[in-house]
Amino acid sequence: MRDSYRRPLRLAEGWFLRTMGKPPLERKTPAGLKVTTAVPANTELAREIAQRKRAEMELQETEAKYRSIFENAVEGIFQTTPDGRYLDVNPALARIYGYESPGSLICNLTDIRGRLYVSISRRDEFARLLREHNTVSGFESQIYRRDGKIIWITETARAVHGAGGDLLYYEGTVEDITERKHAEEELHRAKQAAESAALAKSEFLANMSHEIRTPMNGIMGMTELALDTELTPEQREYLQIVKDSAESLLELLDDILDFSKIEAGKWELETRGFSLPHDLEMALKALAIRAERKGLELVCHVPASVPAVLVGDSGRLRQIIVNLIGNAIKFTERGEVVFRVGIAERVEDKIVLHFTVTDTGIGIPADKQTVIFDSFTQADNSMSRRFGGTGLGLAICKRLVRMMSGRLWVESETGKGSSFHFTASFGFRDGDAPLQQNSLFQLEDLPVLIADDNASSREILYELVSSWGMRPKRVASGSNVLADLERAANERVPYRVAILDAHMPNDEGFDAVDSIQQNPVLAGTAIIMLTSGSKPTDAVRCRDAGITAHLNKPFKSSDLLDAIYSAVSIVNAKSSSHRFVPSVVPEQAQNPLHILLVEDNPVNQLLALRILEKRGHSVVAACDGAEALAAFAREAFDLVLMDIQMPGIDGFAATAVIRQKEAGTGAHVPIVALTAHALEGDRERCLSAGMDAYLSKPIQAQKLFQIVDELVPEVVRAGNPDRPD
Repeated sequence: MRDSYRRPLRLAEGWFLRTMGKPPLERKTPAGLKVTTAVPANTELAREIAQRKRAEMELQETEAKYRSIFENAVEGIFQTTPDGRYLDVNPALARIYGYESPGSLICNLTDIRGRLYVSISRRDEFARLLREHNTVSGFESQIYRRDGKIIWITETARAVHGAGGDLLYYEGTVEDITERKHAEEELHRAKQAAESAALAKSEFLANMSHEIRTPMNGIMGMTELALDTELTPEQREYLQIVKDSAESLLELLDDILDFSKIEAGKWELETRGFSLPHDLEMALKALAIRAERKGLELVCHVPASVPAVLVGDSGRLRQIIVNLIGNAIKFTERGEVVFRVGIAERVEDKIVLHFTVTDTGIGIPADKQTVIFDSFTQADNSMSRRFGGTGLGLAICKRLVRMMSGRLWVESETGKGSSFHFTASFGFRDGDAPLQQNSLFQLEDLPVLIADDNASSREILYELVSSWGMRPKRVASGSNVLADLERAANERVPYRVAILDAHMPNDEGFDAVDSIQQNPVLAGTAIIMLTSGSKPTDAVRCRDAGITAHLNKPFKSSDLLDAIYSAVSIVNAKSSSHRFVPSVVPEQAQNPLHILLVEDNPVNQLLALRILEKRGHSVVAACDGAEALAAFAREAFDLVLMDIQMPGIDGFAATAVIRQKEAGTGAHVPIVALTAHALEGDRERCLSAGMDAYLSKPIQAQKLFQIVDELVPEVVRAGNPDRPD
């Protein structure tokens, strides 16, 4: 390489000597005498000489500069022959390889391939890459130093070719990366150790959670049994505390187990179709009781534009919702908790939903709004002592939301409540609407009075009823209900439906019902009472008061729509003067049937009873699968209308028992499946379970009678000897 740096200088020197070092010119006189004449000096020649001198100085300076770089470079610089001999190296390379000088390295290391590389194949790979690509960058290898120590190097080089294309030599740089490689190895070992420790910890926590859960179930079960016995007030109080404490501990164990599964990488999301309204109802039932105990209003709003049928992991979605609403209830002393669902984005068969949980609780300081999503962290250490909890819930929710391709965040101000938001991505399919368009048409322009003291609940009711084409008016107290009803009746535009909150201050909802029923002018008003699931006596009071329908808060929007439709239908049956009449007025059946109706929803059950009885059929109603099987064993039926989703024994299980009893007897009672939403594959699942037909709720009289006519032939209607007359 030293020659390569001097080559430009030698070229310049040769050119100068050839030009300036010529002998003096000779010429002959006419007499034949030789005369030597000096070259005259002129300006052009002087300029040329000066330029040549400057060129020589610049060449010298260039050589000195590049020689300095070569000699003082931190990286090793080399030039080798293709067959593996060093032509030139700098001092840095000699130091890296353990030689005292460049000359010592060149003289002693005469076989690079055989004596330098730990793996000869690495040298061969290095040479192959250079031949094929002419350059190599960051090529790592292990080599032997002169003292036998193995070190790591990285090489960057290029192949130099002659004018004819022949390979002349390789030149490039070498860097010692031994310390970096050792650091990487240490980091890798530390990472493996940390992962092993985390896995062991997670597996330990998971095993311990399962082991503790078994005795915890025994404690809770036996406590429940003890609470059902005769106890003194003091004993009941103590056992209730035990039960509540056990439930709190079980929640903590569930959080630890879930967190352990996530940490161990053993948690995957399911992908299946599910009914969003149904799952929300299941999730909010228990939360509603907790909210009622604290005197809080729990409001849920899912617009009709949100698809009822989604594809995703319904269990993990419920877990997130329950955790966020549960926290809101926990940290709210008075006021309300409002849960909303909206559409953030909708593209083809994918939809991103935006969920919001807003409370009127203690709020979260701005500097704590990020750390609350970390494991075992709360906004204030005193929170765990005052409200309980480990700080795992939000950390789990954050990871679940991320798995659903969404994000979780909070907006809050101390003392003014919080709003937790999260988005999640789902597949979707437009399921059957709660009511068909012809049913909605019957309710168009229906005057409805809404009375609720909670502003959020009142506004959501107003929005829902308006979206269905009705004409609602909202009031904030029970004292205004009677006045508005009387005014509308006097103006000959009476309200046909009144939706009342039972627990406005001082039970104003029930007081308003008493006043309505005592006024003959308002006798045609259908009343839908909104009650709390935590007060079982509410249902009894509604029944005793003759209230048309009642719903537990929070309720599904489809249930409210069903209740309005049923209430109007029931009132119409009492008064034919009502202009809102059902689309189908059933004629009397010539051969009435004995039908078993299995339906756990009281509104849907009442509507089906009215439709079937007006047709002339006799109906036995059952609230769940167990009651249905008992009735089926007690008497014979011509037809069974079977709800699918029921507590305890569901429709599928009840159908399986009926078909098993019929096996070998030749009997076959037609069973019609009833379901609120048509999920993909539900029809096939019902038919494969032994059912004969499939009907979506709410029950449409015309469709029901059509199915009955198809399934039950006249011979069965007239000739069933076991059917009661």
